[in-house]
Amino acid sequence: MILTAPAKINLYLGVTGKRSDGYHEIETVFERISLADKILVEPVKEPTLITSTDPSVPTDSNSLLGRAVSEFKKAAKSELNFKIGLEKNIPIGAGLGGGSSDAATLLKGLNEVAGFPLEKDDLLSIGKSLGADIPFFINEYHFAIGRGRGDEIEKIETPLQLSHILINPPFEVSTKEAYGKVGAFNLTNNRGVDRILSAFFDKKDSGTIANNLRNDLQQVVLRDFPDLNNVFSELKKSGAQGVLLSGSGPTVFGIFEEEKIENASKNLNEVFPREKGWRVLAARTY
Repeated sequence: MILTAPAKINLYLGVTGKRSDGYHEIETVFERISLADKILVEPVKEPTLITSTDPSVPTDSNSLLGRAVSEFKKAAKSELNFKIGLEKNIPIGAGLGGGSSDAATLLKGLNEVAGFPLEKDDLLSIGKSLGADIPFFINEYHFAIGRGRGDEIEKIETPLQLSHILINPPFEVSTKEAYGKVGAFNLTNNRGVDRILSAFFDKKDSGTIANNLRNDLQQVVLRDFPDLNNVFSELKKSGAQGVLLSGSGPTVFGIFEEEKIENASKNLNEVFPREKGWRVLAARTY
């Protein structure tokens, strides 16, 4: 069985406070996008083996994927072993939720291969214990609001389809460090999320969504990585309706009219060449 593990971007990310468990309280709007990893899941008689096309992805029993297998088997009371192969296409440490999507997709794949011993709520419970973004991917929504740690998920019902260009630079940003640098002055104290939600429900157009993008981590990340300012500038010059850092970054995305994607991608690939470690990626709502 081969499964698709799509990436996400955050169209809105408001940090509203610090939690007693060390995490931050957030409100976010997730969008699932077409950039995706692929995961092979098969039952085997041999011990479980996890492999990846990207050797930098941990695949041992203490890795995120390894723990997903362990927690699934424990919850399902299963003795099955699995062959798991990851085709890695989503950049690592990029603010695109690749690791969380892989774990969520693997949990669903293991459940299917094992004959569905667990209900969706069981998978969500395992997912929450492994990572805050995982419940969003288990739910398979195109768009959703995330509250709490980002793991309390509410579907956004909308026919909207958005088109994007993502630019991923040749460096990573630590999510923990980015959140750790959010001071009291950064905290969202208004209902900014209401404005972007009204754009979904009332206006129903990409331009209005683009005008209401927000990420409370952006200021922190730009302060530490000022080279990203040029990414914002080039995306806007290429015709982006709106530009935002996704999650804790460092990936920056733009919302584009679909007919402008091809030319803009060509121009941006010249500015941010692959041979220097940059990745320019076109993606759509998935």
